Amino acid sequence: MNEITLEAEARTQDLTTLEAARLLGVSKLHVIDLLEAGEIDYHMVGTDLRFDAAEIASYKTDREHRDAESLVSA
Repeated sequence: MNEITLEAEARTQDLTTLEAARLLGVSKLHVIDLLEAGEIDYHMVGTDLRFDAAEIASYKTDREHRDAESLVSA
């Protein structure tokens, strides 16, 4: 997926745990750890977890900036 596609999707859809994990480049279990830690929000659709695509994209951008700053300050 390219950035334009991600931005368009981020404005219009909810993501499953697997989709959020793929977008973030982490495992599904790590996504669960992030929601349990309160780092990302979720909502339920029936019995399924769903994540706001725009929020996941924003979290990813913030994480990338934090990682870049860590490398600069190290």
